[in-house]
Amino acid sequence: MTGTPQLTKIVKRILVYGTLVFAALYSVWPIIIMATEGYDIDLSPFFSGRGVTVTAGIPHVSGGFHPTPIHYLDALSLSGFPRLVGNTLAISGLSIAIALIAGVTVAYALARVNVRGKNIISYMLLALRAVTPFVVVVPLYIIYNQVGLWNTFSGVAIAEELLILSVVVWMVRGFFADIPQEIYDAAAISGASEWQIFRGVALRMVIPGIVVTALFGFVLIWNEFVLSGILTGAATKTVAVGVWTGLGESTQFFKVIRFDDLNAAGFLAWIPAIAVMLAIRRYLAKGFSLGTASADV
Repeated sequence: MTGTPQLTKIVKRILVYGTLVFAALYSVWPIIIMATEGYDIDLSPFFSGRGVTVTAGIPHVSGGFHPTPIHYLDALSLSGFPRLVGNTLAISGLSIAIALIAGVTVAYALARVNVRGKNIISYMLLALRAVTPFVVVVPLYIIYNQVGLWNTFSGVAIAEELLILSVVVWMVRGFFADIPQEIYDAAAISGASEWQIFRGVALRMVIPGIVVTALFGFVLIWNEFVLSGILTGAATKTVAVGVWTGLGESTQFFKVIRFDDLNAAGFLAWIPAIAVMLAIRRYLAKGFSLGTASADV
């Protein structure tokens, strides 16, 4: 009788670990395929059972191991991936600067000042994050063409505010609200005005949180495709757009997509985003939880 519970426990443990391994492989498998095919290692035909096909009676082997770094080297040429990174950095830097200038002061007011309906305002800002870019991208495209903002860094940066401004306000609000009330009271008793408390006390204490928020906003813009896909041209296309549209050889009638180059550039684009998210994940979770907690006060 003793062996039966022990066997059951072992079986349950095997099932749990097996499920976890399967889930992990399911999650990282596209990344593995992208990285290996960018290195000219094609595994998919072997797993699909179609590694050998017959055309006109002649067997043809597809897939296989032909490792070469040429596709990564092509992607890293100055006219390729680095140019896209430079465009994305310019757009994200300008967009994040606008969001911080506007959003930090609003976040402080929502966390510190007793404003009627500020919780409603906070949740409305958060609801804006759920608005799909498809709702605004066509009107923005029409307006931008009329005022000359299409295919400009400033135009795309302003459009990206739809993506990051509410996130900046929500997260930084949480960091301001996490400052103990005693610190605010001590500054007020010392005769500091509200502006002096904001500039000299609160802002200095939440600088790490602002940095984390800015990095998260950078990742959002780095991965964004719809707005930048419609509002940018050849001169300003971002990484997300350029990885898909900036590779291959153009002909008179169609564009030839070279999937090995596409996979190499896609894997290179994945590395900065995952690196930043891994670096800030702990602070990111804290920022969102603080924002949620402070909204209920």
